[in-house]
Amino acid sequence: MTLTLNVLDRLHAGDERAAAALVRQSGDGAALIELLELLWSAGVARAPALVGPVLERLSQLSPVTPGPCR
Repeated sequence: MTLTLNVLDRLHAGDERAAAALVRQSGDGAALIELLELLWSAGVARAPALVGPVLERLSQLSPVTPGPCR
């Protein structure tokens, strides 16, 4: 949730570059997905500028390979 709050704070301040930088620095796939869902569905002003960077960063993260089920 911290990533989402920080990005929304930067967007509210009108600093899309700083918001995008936070996205590019994140290695937390779950937080990025949460942010993407919010940007996509909540009608956040300036959200379209961040959808691309979020998707790009998600594509750069290594997939988690699940271990054997026990």
